Amino acid sequence: MSGTVVFKGVTFSPDVAPLVPRMALVNDHRESLQRLEDTWDQLGLLAQMTGSGTSIAATGARFHALTGVLLDALAQRLRQDALRSARAKAQTLVDLLVRNLFERTADVGFLALDSALVSAAAAATEIDAAQLGALQNHLTSYQAKYSVYDDILLLAADGSARVRLRQDTTAQADAGLAQAALRNDAPYLERFGPSPLLGGQDGLLFCAPVRTPGGHAAAVLCLSFALQNEMASIFAALTAGDEASVLLLLDAQRTVVASSDVHQVGLGVVLPAPRPGSITLRFAGRDYLTVQASSNGYQGYVGLGWVGCVLVPLDAAFDGSTAPMPKKDIGARLSAGNHLFGEALRTIPMQAKGIQHGLERLVWNGQLRLKADGGDVSATGFANVLLERVTATGRRISQVFEEAIEQLQQSAEASVVDEVRAAAALGSDILDRSFYERANDCRWWALDETLRTAARERTPDACAQASKVLAHINGLYTVYAQLLLLDEHGKVLASSRTPQAGSVATPWMSAAALLRDESAYVRAAFGPSPFYDGRGTSIFAAHAHTGTGRGGTVATVFDSAVQMEAMLHDVLPRDAAGAPLPGALALFLTRNGTVVASTDARWQAGDEAPLRERCESLARGASNGALVELGGVLHAAGIAMTGGYREYDSAGSCGPDDMACLVLSALGEVAAGDTDAWPARFAPALDAHAPQKDERTGFASVRIGPQWLGLATAQVVEAIEAPASAAGEGRGGIVIHDDRALAVIDLHRLGRDAGGTTDRRQALLVICEDANQRRVALRVDELGPVFDVARSALRPLPPGLEARDPLATALVDGGDGPMLTVIDIDALHAIGRAAVRT
Repeated sequence: MSGTVVFKGVTFSPDVAPLVPRMALVNDHRESLQRLEDTWDQLGLLAQMTGSGTSIAATGARFHALTGVLLDALAQRLRQDALRSARAKAQTLVDLLVRNLFERTADVGFLALDSALVSAAAAATEIDAAQLGALQNHLTSYQAKYSVYDDILLLAADGSARVRLRQDTTAQADAGLAQAALRNDAPYLERFGPSPLLGGQDGLLFCAPVRTPGGHAAAVLCLSFALQNEMASIFAALTAGDEASVLLLLDAQRTVVASSDVHQVGLGVVLPAPRPGSITLRFAGRDYLTVQASSNGYQGYVGLGWVGCVLVPLDAAFDGSTAPMPKKDIGARLSAGNHLFGEALRTIPMQAKGIQHGLERLVWNGQLRLKADGGDVSATGFANVLLERVTATGRRISQVFEEAIEQLQQSAEASVVDEVRAAAALGSDILDRSFYERANDCRWWALDETLRTAARERTPDACAQASKVLAHINGLYTVYAQLLLLDEHGKVLASSRTPQAGSVATPWMSAAALLRDESAYVRAAFGPSPFYDGRGTSIFAAHAHTGTGRGGTVATVFDSAVQMEAMLHDVLPRDAAGAPLPGALALFLTRNGTVVASTDARWQAGDEAPLRERCESLARGASNGALVELGGVLHAAGIAMTGGYREYDSAGSCGPDDMACLVLSALGEVAAGDTDAWPARFAPALDAHAPQKDERTGFASVRIGPQWLGLATAQVVEAIEAPASAAGEGRGGIVIHDDRALAVIDLHRLGRDAGGTTDRRQALLVICEDANQRRVALRVDELGPVFDVARSALRPLPPGLEARDPLATALVDGGDGPMLTVIDIDALHAIGRAAVRT
């Protein structure tokens, strides 16, 4: 194999070979298989005396080659799972931050129009103490709604702070920043780094010019985003249960902007880049698996080009990937065409079984030869024991293969279930964060003096001015279908979109009209709204206080159909190229299981959601995952309940307004019933009480469907394999053996066992010879023991069986296992030839 690497006698692909020493699961199976191969070599030498040494050596070589394929596939899967988990965290990290920062770009644009700030910017004289106190209180009211800001500043043109909230930091003027913001043609300016405004500390500032009524840019509004506080929140959510990984936010020069573990990777450190094509990085004397992701952007906003980066110490990188699924979650098995494994990996169990079947046939034929040759009793006994040991060793190797494949499948299932659970948790987190913004927006805008004036005066001119303000805000905050100013009866006073006449009375309007606290808001239960063309949406409302007995309600109509579906598309599980996985879907649903939004046309808003029963008892903020069957397809399912964000809805018990995110990823069709679930292997009962001189006869046992049959060893030539097509694929046929064309007898076809099948590509045939030396090939499903039994131990047929089964001649007791039916090969030949002629 070109470009491969040999590690401790096993050939691995070059991309996984350096990682194999850190993969405990791979090394455990490698050691088990290599111990068995050592035994195999010894048996091969001893088997020379049976005449089977060369064949056994060839079988051992086939097992060794397949061992390399298996261990390499296992290593590839562990690598893939570790990378996918880290990549999902890196992508989530940066996308959550970018979504948050997008909202900040709108905030600074809105607040720069605030009438109090505009007046302060237009003032020709210095702000006196009373005005300063009033402005600080005014800004404090805004900041109280948005804890994401640690300071709000109003800068003069020379960069000095005319007004600021924080008084615990010594600030100096930043003329360069002020002039850049005043001359900037874009709606806002975003800047990160050390700032004299923040005492030389790093900070993320969003700036916008504050213009006088004449349009002159006279001052600059700066919103200082609490970046480290926000990143700590994101890191905590993504590292829950993962104490080893280090999550980082890097700038374009790979400087660490934020770190989940400053003791391993500190702020301001320039992280070296991994070698081209490499997924590992050595930093500060430690080896890491490394993945990074750039933001996909949100509504065209991509931020400052920061990337999310995850470092996983190689010593711990492959531990979590091997955690098996709980047994209760894997009752359904995947068919061969599943999406978890590639074609090469899916064929490993089939290849292992093929090698084992060939080995068993080899040993079976060797036992037949020993019976035919006779010879020294002790030598024959030794050879028999040796052949049985060879069979047992082959079965143990096959068992290790099966265990490794089972662990591999469980690891793959656990990985994909955890991936969709994390995707669902991300979906509910995005929804919580969005609703946090919605709850804050309505309260921010309720502080706007133009809206308050319209709510108080309700004149056409005042309402028209309010509509202009709402339209401007809606242009900044594009997630809304429209923004409204309502009176206490539900009449629309102003609107950001086409003005609406009339009034609509709903419970949330009455509740909003009664609010007297500027920090309070009302969230309407998700449902149809006349303000959203009768479609389901979420409306948030706050009271615009006027200082009189008459106020108004600022209501935000969330564009749910568009925004929630976009959120769901953003959390769909994706492949390495970033495309959604085939068969992946996501839904938002209410706690009672009603679909709110969906990426799949099978479930529309208002429909009953799949797995709705999992919602009812799920705690707020909790998530879980499982394997579930839907319509004959096995899915990895993840579900997460909203639990609030920061001050928004973060306390309280389960309620009807809670929503959940459900993510499903199709893995493949559920496998049909196990066709190999036949009775246990036949083992002849010990006949210890048979007379010593009792005549004995030899039988070779075979299984056809669920029944074990005995063939007289004197009439059995050997077992061979032939292409299933040549053997008739269950219809009978002709096979060439020793240059003779032999009829293939298929007792399944003759009705002995109509339900029996074999899934082999090769048909297993036993060549039998009748008393007239005529040969036929009997198609069988499995070879059993070759044994002797005293004639006195043969049991007669029960009454009526002989008439029903003309082939049966006697029964052999199988002890605690299945019984064996002895069949007449002469009669078999006659029936088989007649069947072939028809």
